[in-house]
Amino acid sequence: MNHATPHTPTAEQIAALEMAMTGQSFKIVAYAGAGKTTTLSLISNNLRGRGLYLAFNKAIATEAQGKFPRNVRCQTFHSLAYRHVSRDITAKVSLPRLTPSRLAADLDLSAISVERTVDGIKKAVTLTPAKLANIVSEAVTNFCKTSSTYPAPRHITPPSWLSDADSERLRAHLYPALEKRWLQSIDPRHPSGIGHDIYLKLWTLSNPIIPADFVLFDEAQDADPLMMGALIKQDKQTIYVGDAHQQIYEWRGALNAMKRLPYPQTLLTQSFRFGEPIADVANVFLKALQEEIPLKGNPNRQSMTSRRMTGTKDAILCRTNANAISHLLTGLKLGHKVALEADSARILRFCHAAESLKNGKSAYGIPELAFFNHWGEVQEFSETGEGSDLKTWVKLIEEHGTQTISHAINNLSTPRAADYVVSTAHKAKGLEWGRVQISDDFLYDVNRHSVKITPEELRLLYVACTRAKDVLDVHHIYDLLSGLTSEDKKLVYG
Repeated sequence: MNHATPHTPTAEQIAALEMAMTGQSFKIVAYAGAGKTTTLSLISNNLRGRGLYLAFNKAIATEAQGKFPRNVRCQTFHSLAYRHVSRDITAKVSLPRLTPSRLAADLDLSAISVERTVDGIKKAVTLTPAKLANIVSEAVTNFCKTSSTYPAPRHITPPSWLSDADSERLRAHLYPALEKRWLQSIDPRHPSGIGHDIYLKLWTLSNPIIPADFVLFDEAQDADPLMMGALIKQDKQTIYVGDAHQQIYEWRGALNAMKRLPYPQTLLTQSFRFGEPIADVANVFLKALQEEIPLKGNPNRQSMTSRRMTGTKDAILCRTNANAISHLLTGLKLGHKVALEADSARILRFCHAAESLKNGKSAYGIPELAFFNHWGEVQEFSETGEGSDLKTWVKLIEEHGTQTISHAINNLSTPRAADYVVSTAHKAKGLEWGRVQISDDFLYDVNRHSVKITPEELRLLYVACTRAKDVLDVHHIYDLLSGLTSEDKKLVYG
């Protein structure tokens, strides 16, 4: 990484260090590529006592360990919890999980009939015991991400297409099962396996004291209420680092913690990753997100944007898994060696679920397909307004078949050996490449008078565009960039 050397801290990095030396908790707002690890390492070298650097995933924690002084331990939230929760509970992580139908039997769930309206026509839909069991499992997961101390009906998320009255009925109907499932999960004698979120929740419910003199919490914008609650209760200096504009995990329960934290802040706005032309693109999205402080490019880097990348590219960044697969299959057909940064396990599950539906069996494990009885229904639904997000999948599976897609995923090149990487913007977060092309599946609408786009999409594009170091190909989003910088178009969030 081409970051500032520890010998020449910027004025912003020195300001963060000075704030750290006061001993108070504060937040560092760090823009894309702005040397936050260098800054945290500078801070740790000057603070006394035992430090703890907390990251979301193991790979980041392991990589960080090499960059910090010996007095700082680098861990994930989960590994911290794992050490402090009774072995009787953590041992359940390795036990087999109940299938939806087994869980349904265990919870005494019986089928119920509800109505679904598609394009104005009402249809009766049966929620089978297995589907209801999936909703209960999801509710346990939802509850585990909150700061609530006990499961409640509000933690149950009914299918989005249910009417309000049906949703309320379903919540009341399933609440006893949710309560029972939670109590089974934390009962050492109950024989079914649990997810990692269960022991993390139990640990935070025990009002833990984190064993460190100061805590550095990275990517704080992605924290859920559970993690934030555990940290805020600690009586020790905690430094939260993150970028509110890189918060792209709302669907996982993240709340924009960086904005909500009631602490003073310092800024890291100077990117070391790319030069001014790429910073200019990032600032179009930041401005649309109502950010007043711009991101500054690295004056020592020669970067450029392009409308059509000639020669080699290092990465293609997409919005969806389906679009990433489409690029992968095209590349393989052309004889390219392609690496994939996408949710491969989920894609394989999707193919498996589609095969099940084609064979008249039900599709578990993929929420989008769980309420269909056969593949024909999925095809029909993908042609309606509500089902448009399934359209690319249906087209891919019709054109190539699930075998081809599964085969492609099981025969990927490693990023090192590949000609280029195809990645979703979510998976690209934290990574960087020389020459990056933005794909054409981001969601927005540009017309004569306005640009319509959601804040989530703007943040996703900000993350995607700031992965490039040398060349950023903006051909597919050029109309959006022009629209957002035009004087005579109104920006509409939606």
